[in-house]
Amino acid sequence: MKRLTYLFVFSILFGTVWMACDKIEEPFSLINESDFPENPDDTLFFVDSISVLHTQVLLEDFTGHLCVNCPEAAKLAHDLAEDLDHKLIIYAVHAGNFAEPVPETIFDTDFRTDVGESLNTDYSIFANPLAMINRVENNGLIQIFMDSWETVVMDELQKPNVVNMKLCNTWYPNFKLVIVEIETEFLAQPEGQYKLVVYIAEDLIEAPQLNNDPAIGGDTLFNYIHRNVLRDAVNSTYGDFLGDNNGEVTTGEVYTNIYRYNVNSEWVTKNCRIIAYVGKFDETLNLIEIVQVAELEIKVDE
Repeated sequence: MKRLTYLFVFSILFGTVWMACDKIEEPFSLINESDFPENPDDTLFFVDSISVLHTQVLLEDFTGHLCVNCPEAAKLAHDLAEDLDHKLIIYAVHAGNFAEPVPETIFDTDFRTDVGESLNTDYSIFANPLAMINRVENNGLIQIFMDSWETVVMDELQKPNVVNMKLCNTWYPNFKLVIVEIETEFLAQPEGQYKLVVYIAEDLIEAPQLNNDPAIGGDTLFNYIHRNVLRDAVNSTYGDFLGDNNGEVTTGEVYTNIYRYNVNSEWVTKNCRIIAYVGKFDETLNLIEIVQVAELEIKVDE
């Protein structure tokens, strides 16, 4: 278990040691000095990090607890991720009609979020289950049906890696605070503008789900385990520009972005993970192609 000296705590949280950071933007905000205990030895923190030096793929699974075909789709996606040694990153977007809670029934859980509803609307998700996979088109559509998921994922994994990422989470349990630091390095000079997007998802949530796959269970799965549920955007739905203000990046330069996020006390923090991805900016679709993604759980103890 690591401890910070009083000075180092404040230097981290107030930015005096963030020499490598290009800029600090919202949602970063300073923590009031009065929030810290008088005894700095009471300020605990736990750090974990991951480096992604190979191609990884993001699958955004649009789902809902009233969608009878969605358990089959979720199983397909997560089985594929296991087979691919988790080079496939998944989060579940509960949005639209099938995600609406039904008051005074077992389906009263509300997994909807502002960021999820924005994605659902902006990308014209017209059915469930549908996925976006790196937000590339398949048969002329960015919204991809389940029977094509594996094919598109495998095609995307064959693309050469163009971005290295390092993701570091520092968890302060006394403040329910995670500080997220992301380093991004382009390996080849890209054309256009690029953004960094950071979300938080929660895994292993038990809540009822409708179902029509007898291999999974009955018509109602009372103890269904929802995987990687999108909970919130850490730095907004469509993130921040990398590089200069225009989102133009330079090969070989390491861009560092740092964010703070207070985790909702109703979530199980040890089941939460930060998912960060880099995408090409387009004025119409905002992000038209995701070129790299990284995922890391929040480490809550040694």
